[in-house]
Amino acid sequence: MRRAITHLLVWSLSPVGTLLNAAMLFTVLVLVGVRWDRPLLWLSVAIFVGASAYFDVRAYVARRRRGLTAYEAGEAVMEHIWGPAPSEEDG
Repeated sequence: MRRAITHLLVWSLSPVGTLLNAAMLFTVLVLVGVRWDRPLLWLSVAIFVGASAYFDVRAYVARRRRGLTAYEAGEAVMEHIWGPAPSEEDG
């Protein structure tokens, strides 16, 4: 389970994940009744993409400084949040 969550984290912190999340935000807002031709809808999506892009760039720069792959960075985040993975001998 931990490995699957790490993969989801890696994808969500990538530019592909940002675009997918923006598309899902747009879809949900349209499904709840926001008209697609309203400027506020597009502004909301643009702000989301801009903020996400900023965090994506920061994460990429931090990862490159430490010489980590995307998956290694995801594992480091998981370890920071939930502690070290249990060893195979424990499970």
